[in-house]
Amino acid sequence: MPAPPPATRTVAPPPPPSLSASDQIAQAVFNALNSSRSRAGLPALRWSSALQRSAHQHNLAMAAANQLSHQLPGEPSLGARESQQGVSWTFAAENIGWTSDMSTNGALDVEATMLGEQPPNDGHRQNILSSQANSLGIDVVLDRTHGKLWLTEDFARI
Repeated sequence: MPAPPPATRTVAPPPPPSLSASDQIAQAVFNALNSSRSRAGLPALRWSSALQRSAHQHNLAMAAANQLSHQLPGEPSLGARESQQGVSWTFAAENIGWTSDMSTNGALDVEATMLGEQPPNDGHRQNILSSQANSLGIDVVLDRTHGKLWLTEDFARI
């Protein structure tokens, strides 16, 4: 009688790295933003870690100054910030916001407010639904000093 085949051992893949609370919130906003794009008949944006790093640097600057601004004194422009992270872009845009609700729901409320803007004051909505962008990085900073959740969305065509 032939020997039985060796037992096959199944090895489970390692668990995914656990995400920080900020990263979990950013992922929820990313999913919501792409759902909005899908409902509008637009393709989903790809996640870009380089754009997320650009957004993170800007969030840190806003939190340090406790000021909402697309460019703070001494800070590079949006395009320069994206380029510094290695992004070779042909289109760049940014949405920023903050809320005192430092939770996923708070960030999703900021996103919903941006999407709900009406012309002519609808620049955030236009960025979310832009056919020019193909990539996105989202960052959330939970600023306990000022009691704010800072949200930055950096868009680009890469």
